[in-house]
Amino acid sequence: MLNVDSPGFPFALLAIIAGLRVIMYFYQRLSVTAPVPVTTALAPDETVEPAVMALPEGEGAAAVQSVQPIEQSADADTGSVSRFITELLDSAIIAVVLVFFIIRPFVLQAFFIPTGSMIPTLREGDRLLATKFVYHFHPPRHSDVVVFDAPETALRMQSQAYDTKEPVEYVKRVIGVPGDHIRIKMDDGVYVNGVRLDEPYINNVPDYNFPLDSDGSISAGDSAVDKQLAPNIHHGELVVPEGYLFVLGDNRTESLDGHLWGLLKQDRVIGRAFYIFWPLSRKGLIR
Repeated sequence: MLNVDSPGFPFALLAIIAGLRVIMYFYQRLSVTAPVPVTTALAPDETVEPAVMALPEGEGAAAVQSVQPIEQSADADTGSVSRFITELLDSAIIAVVLVFFIIRPFVLQAFFIPTGSMIPTLREGDRLLATKFVYHFHPPRHSDVVVFDAPETALRMQSQAYDTKEPVEYVKRVIGVPGDHIRIKMDDGVYVNGVRLDEPYINNVPDYNFPLDSDGSISAGDSAVDKQLAPNIHHGELVVPEGYLFVLGDNRTESLDGHLWGLLKQDRVIGRAFYIFWPLSRKGLIR
């Protein structure tokens, strides 16, 4: 199956189009032929008289030289088709370079939402745009909806293999940035730096405690995650370390997110999701 998300896809597509362009170049070069003039030998005393059309008597005394229609040659048709194909290939090369080597890596990228972990903000089947360049100017901020390469731990929990060549993208909301103290209380809400968040965007309140269960154990329950979180838990709160983020899904009780797989490395963030463009009934800014 053709995978447009494969890192090698744009290079392969560009190579194919460029190859076709080279073929057209040589085709045009080989198709160029010099026009061959056709002449008729004349006797020494023979002259060529211009073709004239005599007017009926009484309607004018002048003779009018006739003009022969010029027929368009088949070579001209072939040349215009060749030029059209060449221009089309040139435009395709420019489009591939712009989309895959400039716009997609540095400006915008489209993503598809396959699950309901971000309900009601995002729903299954939504297609969204994420801006990439914004985080070159400032780091992710509270409440940003971010697209990121899923951590290995998260994929393992889904029985998926981690492949750097075929990354899996997740989308979640930023709850904690470096230095924040995070605590989640069951059936209550999320507390950041001791203040309960006002979250009109969530589908339901959490049905779990984090980072510690009621018995004082680390609530993630996964040995790798527990090992990651343990050094950053102080007085029952998770302190987000430098270079990391803490993210949650808006559908709090149905989301595989940071409360299960731990902290997200900031350099895994691809961009900020900002606009739903499909389906049209849901188009609009993401808040």
